[in-house]
Amino acid sequence: MLPVPDCAAQVGRPALVIATRHDRSVSFAHAESLASVLPNAELVESRADSHMIWFGPDYPRIATKIGEFLAEG
Repeated sequence: MLPVPDCAAQVGRPALVIATRHDRSVSFAHAESLASVLPNAELVESRADSHMIWFGPDYPRIATKIGEFLAEG
């Protein structure tokens, strides 16, 4: 695998990073790291049991947050 330069700090648009601590594919630390380097990011934690946040018990809250984020943009 070739190294890829980290260009997240160059992102100029707001970002909504959504993650769950129960994701067995992508660690929550990855989402925290991404949100910390994006200049205008918000990290939203889901309580979903897997990567599929739309099956989580708090998806209505997440969906509302996504709608608000998109309306702001």
